[in-house]
Amino acid sequence: MLLNNKKITILFTSLLFSLLSINCLAQTPVVSCPATFSDKHTVYRLFNASLYDGPITNNAELVPEFKKEKAMWNIDPRIDPYLVCEYAGTRHTIVFHARSAAYCEKSKAPVQAKCMP
Repeated sequence: MLLNNKKITILFTSLLFSLLSINCLAQTPVVSCPATFSDKHTVYRLFNASLYDGPITNNAELVPEFKKEKAMWNIDPRIDPYLVCEYAGTRHTIVFHARSAAYCEKSKAPVQAKCMP
């Protein structure tokens, strides 16, 4: 009986460490567009996102590659990426400087955008 308890403990510990190591490999976005934006009067939903090389005033919008239901941008280290989040029903945008991002992606349904290291 004691031997079985020891085996169960070892098995459980191994499983726990495996789960922890898998979760450590999950990446956290450098930046991501909030699903909604509020101007204190109205809540607006994320409508679109785009990526720029440098500040948006430079008008250097990058063209994504399309894979399945996602638009993806692979970011060259020479690029200075800015993620621009656009919201339906308003001209307001949220702009993020995605300094250490290696790639960004935008999905369609629901609209989500994020940049990853």
